[in-house]
Amino acid sequence: MFKGHPRGLIIASIANMGERFGFYTMMAILVFFLQSRYGMSVAESGDVYSWFYFGIYAMALFGGIMADRYTGLGRTILVGIITMLLGYVLLAFPIPNKALTYGGLAIIALGNGLFKGNLQALVGNLYENETFGKFRDAAFSVFYMCINIGAFLLRLPQKGC
Repeated sequence: MFKGHPRGLIIASIANMGERFGFYTMMAILVFFLQSRYGMSVAESGDVYSWFYFGIYAMALFGGIMADRYTGLGRTILVGIITMLLGYVLLAFPIPNKALTYGGLAIIALGNGLFKGNLQALVGNLYENETFGKFRDAAFSVFYMCINIGAFLLRLPQKGC
């Protein structure tokens, strides 16, 4: 599957698989988390969900500008991964107030914006070399297959559920 492709495709695919697992997990449980942790109504937790989802896609514009003008793709992706990790860690601990939870969600959205679009651009750049150019379409098939695997891992039966 990875034969003939640059090594960076494996790393990018695995990183994207992990990010998508975290993203789809968050999308699946966020409303329930907010309702159980803070006693939010369906409407209020739905609003937070909507703003979080908006933030993820809005931050992609910021991430693209950062990568293009200031830090480059690799550094922006690395900062995005670390930023998302910090946001997920912040949410993993019992937080007594909504403001810190909203901050954690904003940190995750920022990290996702720095990571997501830039990773896809980086994969495209791996195939600018004539040696690998003929594998570009196959590379994106593998890359997106890993996204689907990351989403599928969320669906596996959990022990004790």
